[in-house]
Amino acid sequence: MGGTDNGPDNGPVHGRWRRVHPLSLIIDITERARSMVGTMVSLLVLVAWMHPSRQVVWTVIALAVAGMAVWQIALWACRRYRLGDDEITLVTGVFNTIRTTIPYDHIHTVNVSQPFFFKPFGLVSVTIDAGGTSGGSAIVLTAVPAGLGDKLERLRLQTMDAAAGRPTPTADGIGPTDHGETRLPDTDHNDGRLVFRASVRDTILFALTDLGFLAALAVIYGFAQNLRDLLPAGMVYRAEYAVYRFAAGSVMTAIMVAAAMLASMLVVSVVKSLLLFHRFEVWRRGDDLIIVRGLITRRSITIPVRRVQAITIRQSVLRRALHLSSVQVGLATPGTDSDGEDDDARGSILPVIEDGRLYATLHDMLPEWDLREESHGPQPVRVKRTARGLGRYLLVMPLVWTAAVAAVMTASILMIARYYAPSPDTPLGEVRFPAGHPVFEPYFHVLWLLWLLTVPLLAGGYVFAKRWLKLRAEGYALLDDGRIVVTGARRLSFVTMITRRSRIQCVQRRIYPWRVRAGVESLDMPLFVMNGYSWLRFTVIRSPEAQRLHDWAMGIGATE
Repeated sequence: MGGTDNGPDNGPVHGRWRRVHPLSLIIDITERARSMVGTMVSLLVLVAWMHPSRQVVWTVIALAVAGMAVWQIALWACRRYRLGDDEITLVTGVFNTIRTTIPYDHIHTVNVSQPFFFKPFGLVSVTIDAGGTSGGSAIVLTAVPAGLGDKLERLRLQTMDAAAGRPTPTADGIGPTDHGETRLPDTDHNDGRLVFRASVRDTILFALTDLGFLAALAVIYGFAQNLRDLLPAGMVYRAEYAVYRFAAGSVMTAIMVAAAMLASMLVVSVVKSLLLFHRFEVWRRGDDLIIVRGLITRRSITIPVRRVQAITIRQSVLRRALHLSSVQVGLATPGTDSDGEDDDARGSILPVIEDGRLYATLHDMLPEWDLREESHGPQPVRVKRTARGLGRYLLVMPLVWTAAVAAVMTASILMIARYYAPSPDTPLGEVRFPAGHPVFEPYFHVLWLLWLLTVPLLAGGYVFAKRWLKLRAEGYALLDDGRIVVTGARRLSFVTMITRRSRIQCVQRRIYPWRVRAGVESLDMPLFVMNGYSWLRFTVIRSPEAQRLHDWAMGIGATE
């Protein structure tokens, strides 16, 4: 490969083959060595019967680590990238060469992250996503010059301008500032302006009102399990017994233990949110949204507005009471999981915002998707509620199923108690399982199984609550420019989705035999969206309204 530049990385050089910084090699070796620990332990356990000497064991470990390091060095030496006139190309492979090319005008998003240990070297990691669903639709470059992501953005814009016949802008280099923020160009075409900045208060409110903070319980449990592996077994058992005895001492102590656990989960949630969304900013630069966030690892994500397929506004029950919302854009690509984010976190442009600022901020951020009615100022468009008057089709079934399951469980437990009763005159409340029972101890009262009724009652209550939210929220509004606004509920959150007719894949209508005479059916419209919610759904809707939505989605009697 002629023209390879082996000199220092002073910046992205256009048209020349370049290697990533050697720091990426250190990261790869470290990650690979960490992943080998479990494999090496398993192999040593398998060959323990051979009773190898300590020298043999350490020799095998040293050879495995050395072989892995040599292989990683070979991979790093063969890994090169180049910014061509119309595309970026990545070449990898030792024995078989893999060449991945993404044209600039096919770039869907450019994600830039900068861990704290990259800053002294002026390096970042760049993920170029082409918007595909296969594994080869993205290029990930670890430890490259800090200006590479911004140079890719300029090349993408120049390619798009050339294809559209617009004059090519001459922007100066842009890149991270000394504070880790994105420095935006000063030209008219790429004039960047800050449209939203989340304060520390916003981030803490996001953490405290995020129902996903319950997942922090898994983090605390994992930490406790690691302590169990490190500490002596007797110490762990004594500590657990002390906690259980303290919690069972009185109602007040049980409440104190529960409050301590809740406080621990909230602390973990707040710390996680500060690491992820600290100094969260959204910039509008030309036709792009630039999202900058992160405390230890500063990330910059560029989302072309033309790639936005839908906008989703969500409110949990708690956030609705506090007049807070979060906003996510739906994209035509699932994105890469290099950031370790779940599906709901990708495309988040407003983690949390007050309702009074929501629509004005969206107007500044995405004027192409403005939801305000001129006659109502900053208020959203009016929607037609489609589920009103149809509560019996939503709420009766969960109640019936819950009552039926509870009745069957109660009858079964009473029959078991009568079966194990030593005599017909024995009160059922005193019946215990016999000695030698394979599941329960002899002291276990049979009627204690009635506590299992909390499972169907909680499940039925959850389903009832979900459907009650749907009853209150489901509706739609058709806009003159070929857009649709759909309101509803998913799980225990209120959701408002906005998309265009062209994003709808098909229309699916379902009607049950017992609803035919009433003219009530269900309607789904899947969307070309690969992250977040990917469908518009009406759990119950009258047939005339369903037919109207069907005709609109199919373009019958309407034009864009």
